Amino acid sequence: MVRIGDVWDRTVDVLRGRTAILTGIVLLTLVLPGIVVGALGTIVPVSDPFVAAVPLIRFATLVLLVLGVLAITAVASDPAVDRTQGLRIAGQRLLPALGVLTALVIAAIALFIPAGVLFRLSGATLSGAGTLDMSHAAPGYTAGAGLLVLLAALFGLWLSARIVPLFGIVVNERRGFGALRRSLTLTSGSTLKLIGVLILYFVLTTVAMLAATSVVGVIARLVLGGDAPGGVAFVVAVVRTLISAGATMVQSVFYARFYVAAIEREQRLAPLA
Repeated sequence: MVRIGDVWDRTVDVLRGRTAILTGIVLLTLVLPGIVVGALGTIVPVSDPFVAAVPLIRFATLVLLVLGVLAITAVASDPAVDRTQGLRIAGQRLLPALGVLTALVIAAIALFIPAGVLFRLSGATLSGAGTLDMSHAAPGYTAGAGLLVLLAALFGLWLSARIVPLFGIVVNERRGFGALRRSLTLTSGSTLKLIGVLILYFVLTTVAMLAATSVVGVIARLVLGGDAPGGVAFVVAVVRTLISAGATMVQSVFYARFYVAAIEREQRLAPLA
Protein backbone atom coordinates (compact mmCIF):
# COMPACT_ATOMS: atom_id res chain seq x y z
CA MET A 1 0.00 0.00 0.00
CA VAL A 2 1.30 3.45 -0.93
CA ARG A 3 1.46 5.85 2.03
CA ILE A 4 -0.70 8.83 1.07
CA GLY A 5 1.01 11.04 3.67
CA ASP A 6 4.37 10.46 2.00
CA VAL A 7 2.84 11.28 -1.40
CA TRP A 8 1.52 14.60 -0.02
CA ASP A 9 4.94 15.43 1.44
CA ARG A 10 6.59 14.78 -1.93
CA THR A 11 3.89 16.79 -3.65
CA VAL A 12 4.65 19.78 -1.46
CA ASP A 13 8.39 19.35 -2.12
CA VAL A 14 7.81 19.42 -5.89
CA LEU A 15 5.51 22.44 -5.66
CA ARG A 16 8.11 24.32 -3.64
CA GLY A 17 11.17 23.25 -5.58
CA ARG A 18 9.79 23.54 -9.11
CA THR A 19 7.43 26.49 -8.72
CA ALA A 20 8.79 28.52 -11.64
CA ILE A 21 8.68 25.60 -14.07
CA LEU A 22 5.18 24.54 -13.07
CA THR A 23 3.85 28.11 -13.08
CA GLY A 24 5.14 28.67 -16.61
CA ILE A 25 3.34 25.56 -17.85
CA VAL A 26 0.13 26.48 -16.04
CA LEU A 27 0.08 30.03 -17.38
CA LEU A 28 0.65 28.88 -20.94
CA THR A 29 -1.73 25.92 -21.11
CA LEU A 30 -4.39 26.59 -18.47
CA VAL A 31 -4.62 30.25 -17.46
CA LEU A 32 -4.29 32.08 -20.80
CA PRO A 33 -6.69 29.77 -22.68
CA GLY A 34 -9.12 29.98 -19.77
CA ILE A 35 -9.05 33.78 -19.86
CA VAL A 36 -9.71 33.74 -23.60
CA VAL A 37 -12.75 31.49 -23.12
CA GLY A 38 -13.91 33.64 -20.20
CA ALA A 39 -13.78 36.71 -22.43
CA LEU A 40 -16.13 35.14 -24.98
CA GLY A 41 -19.63 36.46 -24.44
CA THR A 42 -18.58 38.78 -21.60
CA ILE A 43 -16.31 41.57 -22.79
CA VAL A 44 -15.83 40.19 -26.32
CA PRO A 45 -19.10 40.20 -28.29
CA VAL A 46 -19.87 36.93 -30.05
CA SER A 47 -21.28 37.87 -33.44
CA ASP A 48 -23.23 35.42 -35.60
CA PRO A 49 -20.35 34.54 -37.96
CA PHE A 50 -18.12 33.96 -34.95
CA VAL A 51 -20.55 31.65 -33.11
CA ALA A 52 -19.46 28.61 -35.12
CA ALA A 53 -15.87 29.11 -33.96
CA VAL A 54 -16.75 29.08 -30.23
CA PRO A 55 -16.95 25.26 -29.93
CA LEU A 56 -13.60 24.99 -31.72
CA ILE A 57 -12.04 27.46 -29.29
CA ARG A 58 -13.44 25.54 -26.33
CA PHE A 59 -12.14 22.26 -27.77
CA ALA A 60 -8.70 23.80 -28.28
CA THR A 61 -8.79 24.95 -24.66
CA LEU A 62 -9.57 21.39 -23.55
CA VAL A 63 -6.67 20.03 -25.61
CA LEU A 64 -4.33 22.60 -24.07
CA LEU A 65 -5.56 21.56 -20.63
CA VAL A 66 -4.63 17.94 -21.33
CA LEU A 67 -1.29 19.09 -22.74
CA GLY A 68 -0.63 21.09 -19.59
CA VAL A 69 -1.50 18.21 -17.27
CA LEU A 70 0.80 15.90 -19.24
CA ALA A 71 3.63 18.45 -19.02
CA ILE A 72 3.09 18.91 -15.27
CA THR A 73 3.10 15.14 -14.87
CA ALA A 74 6.40 14.85 -16.74
CA VAL A 75 8.03 17.59 -14.63
CA ALA A 76 6.68 16.23 -11.35
CA SER A 77 7.69 12.65 -12.18
CA ASP A 78 11.31 13.33 -13.08
CA PRO A 79 13.47 16.06 -11.49
CA ALA A 80 15.64 16.10 -14.62
CA VAL A 81 12.76 17.31 -16.81
CA ASP A 82 12.45 21.08 -17.25
CA ARG A 83 9.60 23.13 -18.74
CA THR A 84 10.73 22.78 -22.36
CA GLN A 85 11.27 19.04 -22.04
CA GLY A 86 7.98 18.64 -20.20
CA LEU A 87 6.05 20.37 -22.97
CA ARG A 88 7.86 18.31 -25.60
CA ILE A 89 7.03 15.06 -23.82
CA ALA A 90 3.45 16.24 -23.42
CA GLY A 91 3.19 16.89 -27.14
CA GLN A 92 4.50 13.39 -27.88
CA ARG A 93 1.98 11.74 -25.55
CA LEU A 94 -0.99 14.00 -26.33
CA LEU A 95 -2.76 11.74 -28.84
CA PRO A 96 -2.57 8.60 -26.66
CA ALA A 97 -3.83 10.61 -23.68
CA LEU A 98 -6.74 12.03 -25.69
CA GLY A 99 -7.61 8.53 -26.90
CA VAL A 100 -7.73 7.17 -23.35
CA LEU A 101 -9.76 10.16 -22.13
CA THR A 102 -12.23 9.74 -24.99
CA ALA A 103 -12.74 6.10 -24.02
CA LEU A 104 -13.35 7.13 -20.41
CA VAL A 105 -15.87 9.81 -21.43
CA ILE A 106 -17.77 7.30 -23.58
CA ALA A 107 -17.78 4.83 -20.68
CA ALA A 108 -19.03 7.55 -18.30
CA ILE A 109 -21.88 8.44 -20.66
CA ALA A 110 -22.79 4.76 -21.03
CA LEU A 111 -23.03 4.42 -17.24
CA PHE A 112 -25.89 6.91 -17.09
CA ILE A 113 -27.80 5.67 -20.16
CA PRO A 114 -29.90 3.10 -18.21
CA ALA A 115 -31.00 5.82 -15.75
CA GLY A 116 -31.91 8.08 -18.67
CA VAL A 117 -34.00 5.32 -20.23
CA LEU A 118 -35.90 4.77 -16.97
CA PHE A 119 -36.52 8.51 -16.61
CA ARG A 120 -37.88 8.54 -20.15
CA LEU A 121 -40.14 5.56 -19.48
CA SER A 122 -41.39 7.13 -16.25
CA GLY A 123 -43.12 9.92 -18.12
CA ALA A 124 -40.80 12.68 -16.90
CA THR A 125 -40.30 15.44 -19.46
CA LEU A 126 -37.56 17.95 -20.05
CA SER A 127 -38.69 21.47 -20.88
CA GLY A 128 -36.98 23.79 -23.32
CA ALA A 129 -35.52 25.71 -20.38
CA GLY A 130 -33.73 22.58 -19.22
CA THR A 131 -35.96 21.92 -16.20
CA LEU A 132 -37.22 18.42 -15.44
CA ASP A 133 -40.98 18.04 -15.01
CA MET A 134 -41.71 15.12 -12.65
CA SER A 135 -45.43 15.85 -12.13
CA HIS A 136 -46.58 12.96 -14.33
CA ALA A 137 -43.69 10.58 -13.65
CA ALA A 138 -44.29 7.05 -12.36
CA PRO A 139 -42.68 6.70 -8.89
CA GLY A 140 -41.34 3.20 -9.52
CA TYR A 141 -39.42 4.23 -12.62
CA THR A 142 -38.05 7.40 -11.04
CA ALA A 143 -36.90 5.50 -7.93
CA GLY A 144 -35.14 2.96 -10.12
CA ALA A 145 -33.54 5.72 -12.18
CA GLY A 146 -32.38 7.51 -9.04
CA LEU A 147 -30.82 4.29 -7.74
CA LEU A 148 -29.02 3.75 -11.04
CA VAL A 149 -27.69 7.32 -10.95
CA LEU A 150 -26.39 6.76 -7.42
CA LEU A 151 -24.72 3.47 -8.38
CA ALA A 152 -23.18 5.05 -11.48
CA ALA A 153 -21.85 7.96 -9.42
CA LEU A 154 -20.34 5.60 -6.83
CA PHE A 155 -18.73 3.52 -9.56
CA GLY A 156 -17.42 6.71 -11.17
CA LEU A 157 -15.85 7.75 -7.86
CA TRP A 158 -14.25 4.32 -7.49
CA LEU A 159 -12.92 4.43 -11.04
CA SER A 160 -11.59 7.97 -10.56
CA ALA A 161 -9.52 6.70 -7.64
CA ARG A 162 -8.25 3.71 -9.60
CA ILE A 163 -7.01 5.87 -12.50
CA VAL A 164 -5.08 8.38 -10.38
CA PRO A 165 -1.69 7.34 -11.88
CA LEU A 166 -3.10 7.15 -15.44
CA PHE A 167 -1.23 10.13 -16.91
CA GLY A 168 1.93 9.12 -15.09
CA ILE A 169 1.76 5.80 -16.92
CA VAL A 170 0.95 7.43 -20.27
CA VAL A 171 3.89 9.82 -19.91
CA ASN A 172 6.55 7.62 -18.34
CA GLU A 173 5.71 4.16 -19.65
CA ARG A 174 4.48 5.36 -23.04
CA ARG A 175 1.33 3.28 -22.91
CA GLY A 176 -2.00 4.00 -24.55
CA PHE A 177 -5.15 2.09 -23.63
CA GLY A 178 -2.97 -0.37 -21.72
CA ALA A 179 -2.47 2.42 -19.18
CA LEU A 180 -5.97 1.74 -17.84
CA ARG A 181 -5.17 -1.82 -16.80
CA ARG A 182 -1.77 -0.77 -15.49
CA SER A 183 -3.41 1.95 -13.42
CA LEU A 184 -5.69 -0.59 -11.74
CA THR A 185 -2.61 -2.58 -10.76
CA LEU A 186 -0.72 0.37 -9.28
CA THR A 187 -3.67 1.56 -7.18
CA SER A 188 -4.33 -1.85 -5.67
CA GLY A 189 -4.66 -1.50 -1.89
CA SER A 190 -4.97 2.30 -1.98
CA THR A 191 -8.48 2.76 -3.34
CA LEU A 192 -10.26 3.88 -0.18
CA LYS A 193 -7.53 6.37 0.74
CA LEU A 194 -7.55 7.79 -2.78
CA ILE A 195 -11.33 8.15 -2.67
CA GLY A 196 -10.91 10.12 0.54
CA VAL A 197 -8.34 12.35 -1.14
CA LEU A 198 -10.64 12.95 -4.12
CA ILE A 199 -13.58 13.88 -1.90
CA LEU A 200 -11.40 16.22 0.19
CA TYR A 201 -9.98 17.82 -2.95
CA PHE A 202 -13.48 18.36 -4.38
CA VAL A 203 -14.79 19.91 -1.16
CA LEU A 204 -11.82 22.25 -0.70
CA THR A 205 -11.81 23.33 -4.34
CA THR A 206 -15.55 23.93 -4.39
CA VAL A 207 -15.47 25.98 -1.18
CA ALA A 208 -12.50 28.03 -2.38
CA MET A 209 -14.16 28.64 -5.75
CA LEU A 210 -17.48 29.73 -4.25
CA ALA A 211 -15.89 31.94 -1.60
CA ALA A 212 -13.42 33.64 -3.93
CA THR A 213 -15.85 34.25 -6.78
CA SER A 214 -18.52 35.61 -4.40
CA VAL A 215 -16.13 38.10 -2.84
CA VAL A 216 -14.59 39.09 -6.16
CA GLY A 217 -18.04 39.45 -7.72
CA VAL A 218 -19.10 41.91 -5.03
CA ILE A 219 -15.87 43.90 -5.32
CA ALA A 220 -16.08 43.97 -9.13
CA ARG A 221 -19.65 45.31 -8.99
CA LEU A 222 -18.59 48.04 -6.58
CA VAL A 223 -15.62 49.06 -8.76
CA LEU A 224 -17.15 48.67 -12.23
CA GLY A 225 -20.72 49.53 -11.33
CA GLY A 226 -23.98 47.78 -11.97
CA ASP A 227 -24.04 48.88 -15.62
CA ALA A 228 -21.06 46.70 -16.55
CA PRO A 229 -22.29 43.11 -16.11
CA GLY A 230 -19.95 41.88 -18.84
CA GLY A 231 -16.90 43.28 -17.07
CA VAL A 232 -17.99 41.80 -13.74
CA ALA A 233 -18.59 38.41 -15.35
CA PHE A 234 -15.15 38.53 -16.97
CA VAL A 235 -13.39 39.38 -13.70
CA VAL A 236 -15.18 36.50 -11.96
CA ALA A 237 -14.28 34.18 -14.85
CA VAL A 238 -10.60 35.14 -14.53
CA VAL A 239 -10.63 34.40 -10.79
CA ARG A 240 -12.33 31.05 -11.40
CA THR A 241 -9.72 30.26 -14.04
CA LEU A 242 -6.85 31.05 -11.66
CA ILE A 243 -8.31 28.92 -8.86
CA SER A 244 -9.07 26.06 -11.24
CA ALA A 245 -5.56 26.23 -12.73
CA GLY A 246 -3.93 26.19 -9.30
CA ALA A 247 -6.08 23.27 -8.17
CA THR A 248 -5.31 21.35 -11.38
CA MET A 249 -1.58 21.90 -10.84
CA VAL A 250 -1.71 20.57 -7.27
CA GLN A 251 -3.85 17.63 -8.30
CA SER A 252 -1.59 16.74 -11.24
CA VAL A 253 1.56 16.89 -9.13
CA PHE A 254 -0.08 14.68 -6.48
CA TYR A 255 -1.11 12.15 -9.13
CA ALA A 256 2.40 12.12 -10.59
CA ARG A 257 3.99 11.63 -7.17
CA PHE A 258 1.54 8.82 -6.41
CA TYR A 259 2.63 7.15 -9.63
CA VAL A 260 6.30 7.44 -8.62
CA ALA A 261 5.55 6.09 -5.13
CA ALA A 262 3.58 3.16 -6.58
CA ILE A 263 6.45 2.31 -8.94
CA GLU A 264 8.95 2.43 -6.06
CA ARG A 265 6.72 0.13 -4.02
CA GLU A 266 6.39 -2.26 -6.96
CA GLN A 267 10.17 -2.37 -7.38
CA ARG A 268 10.67 -3.07 -3.66
CA LEU A 269 8.22 -5.95 -3.74
CA ALA A 270 9.51 -7.43 -7.03
CA PRO A 271 12.41 -9.43 -5.45
CA LEU A 272 9.95 -10.94 -2.97
CA ALA A 273 7.60 -12.20 -5.68
